[in-house]
Amino acid sequence: MNDLKTLDEFGRTLDPDTAVPPARLRHRVLTEARHPHGRFRAPRFTAPRFGWRMAAVGGMAAVLTAGVLVTQVVPMDGQAPASSASAAERILAGAAAQAQRQPAVTVRGNQFVYIESIATALSRNEAEPGPGTSRPTQRQIWLSADGTRDGLLRERPRGGAGDWDETPLPGCRDGKSVATKYGKTAEVECTPTPGHHADVPTDADAMLVYLYAKGAGTKNPRDQQAFTAAGDLIREAYLSPASLAAVFTAVAKIPGVRVVGDVTDEAGRAGVALALNEVQGFRTELIFDRQSYAYLGERSVVVRDQDGMKAGQTINSAAVLTVAVVSSAGQLPK
Repeated sequence: MNDLKTLDEFGRTLDPDTAVPPARLRHRVLTEARHPHGRFRAPRFTAPRFGWRMAAVGGMAAVLTAGVLVTQVVPMDGQAPASSASAAERILAGAAAQAQRQPAVTVRGNQFVYIESIATALSRNEAEPGPGTSRPTQRQIWLSADGTRDGLLRERPRGGAGDWDETPLPGCRDGKSVATKYGKTAEVECTPTPGHHADVPTDADAMLVYLYAKGAGTKNPRDQQAFTAAGDLIREAYLSPASLAAVFTAVAKIPGVRVVGDVTDEAGRAGVALALNEVQGFRTELIFDRQSYAYLGERSVVVRDQDGMKAGQTINSAAVLTVAVVSSAGQLPK
């Protein structure tokens, strides 16, 4: 869980018996859990929720207007893709072309990447059988561009009702971070997690090597891990248009990536989903606009009955609404 990594480490320091949330958005660790909005408590549900860095910044089809990146639809050919590997390659080629058309944004290390999104995640109680319940939320997050400054996460129920629930995201400076839990403060070791990925490849072949390297070190299939690494890279982080295009072109070269069908994203937009099934019985879908192939968001789906969940059930879903670069945490784009 990239944006709350420091709080996770701090929680283990002060309260080692508390469950630790998974390091990434994946369902391979179904028995670990975390409290909604990033606070820790004992395990009670089997599916992780949106504490991870949820939706892609650079992945949006976006145009810079008064400092804000907003959705832009540019029709390509108007044809609905077929469900096949070749269709997946076609969509990803369109997504890469869409990314290349976007203006590059200059991001300074002392700035913040701001993302507003809509998210829904499943919550399940291990002691109570059944499919679980979903809680749609509005989400605003400010991520330190270089990872050294304190960021901020805000969440509230979808629809604008209720106050924002705020979670500080401590920055990592000189390998140390200061965080607070249960009224206690401690300093922990950390590694900066930047919101702006300035040093990733811009060439598709180099990006493919990068994704396989980032996904190495587990017992999962290499292709699954590379696909996972691609989703992790674009999730709530800004990549240059060239790097983002390289991600989509590289994903098209990962065996097993296919079109799984038409979907409606969390914001109600018509999309088409691409995925690679995971051996754990889930798939993470990357969602693209049905006409322009602009990246819209992602969702995770159960592919076989397990743990009280049914095949086809959505575990979590996210759609990005606004992306901007701002000067301080908590600042809204103009």
